[in-house]
Amino acid sequence: MILPQTIDVDYLWLSLSSSPDLDTSMMGNSIELSEDNGSRFCGKTIPEEIVIHIFLYVPVKDLIRSATHVCKYWHHLLTQYHFWFTRMQVEGYKLSETTKQRLLEETNETLVLRALQSVCGNYLHLNKNLILNPSGIDGFQHWMVRHGGDKMIVEDTPTGSDLIPEEAGLPTQHCFVTSYIASSRCQVVNLEHLGLDPCVIDILRPEIHISEWVSARWDCHSKSTIAVLLKGADDTQQVDITWNSRTDDVICRQWYKATAD
Repeated sequence: MILPQTIDVDYLWLSLSSSPDLDTSMMGNSIELSEDNGSRFCGKTIPEEIVIHIFLYVPVKDLIRSATHVCKYWHHLLTQYHFWFTRMQVEGYKLSETTKQRLLEETNETLVLRALQSVCGNYLHLNKNLILNPSGIDGFQHWMVRHGGDKMIVEDTPTGSDLIPEEAGLPTQHCFVTSYIASSRCQVVNLEHLGLDPCVIDILRPEIHISEWVSARWDCHSKSTIAVLLKGADDTQQVDITWNSRTDDVICRQWYKATAD
């Protein structure tokens, strides 16, 4: 009895090029900006630190689409790396020192700014399972299936094993079940179709976490193998995870999370 592989992406950062909220023209020189000084309010000069602090709590969508066009002063503040690094801290996102250094060394300032805004605006597939219909609640929709034995089926509640633990994070108890001969499921995840800018991937080098919840019935053993192909423009990498209830010292009926090292 097996559940499909789940890909929990912790740092898969997408550009905003496919989002209606992104106005990339703000980085160009053709924008007509007001000559008013955005540091003055009711005749009083507002310190830059106060203006920045206020911006830290303005919705990112409004900063990108509206605030940056108010005046040259605001435009200058909102196109500085420092502001967006600080905004990331406010939003609770963390960058490794290696990733931060790559961003700072990148010469394409427009690309870096777009990547930072994308993270802060929560436009990316962070901590999200990219596999569609992961547990079979919609039958075999989104899957290419090769049946063996008595065919693969979907159970709405596991038969012959314990209930799927809450730790799996699934909304229901649906699961894929195989018979006495191996069956297989395959699904293609195209990151570019999700709006992922290849250039952003090159800079941020996202981590991809692969896992699968598996179980064996009380009256028989089970084996599960996950094969993930990561295809880039120039090369392909494969990650294999194998779980076997006969050799992995498991207790039948219980569920286990098989993960890549």
